[in-house]
Amino acid sequence: MAMAGLHCSDCVFAEFSLNERTGMYQGTCSRGFTLADPRVHHEPEMYFVVREDGLVPVRDPFGREYLRTKNICDRFQPRKKE
Repeated sequence: MAMAGLHCSDCVFAEFSLNERTGMYQGTCSRGFTLADPRVHHEPEMYFVVREDGLVPVRDPFGREYLRTKNICDRFQPRKKE
């Protein structure tokens, strides 16, 4: 199920890798945010999703909980369309 709106997967600062064995994605943010599935509360499961757009910022660059009101952070920069 895709989530509506913009996602970290649409941002130039995010990168995703697919684990071919599990078929799940893990994401990183070069701005320092920790990306995770907000519906999963157990590590390490929360850091892996079936679709890239399922990851959102959950911790800020200083390790504090990121209280978000949308699926992206305030430093979001859209990727250029190919």
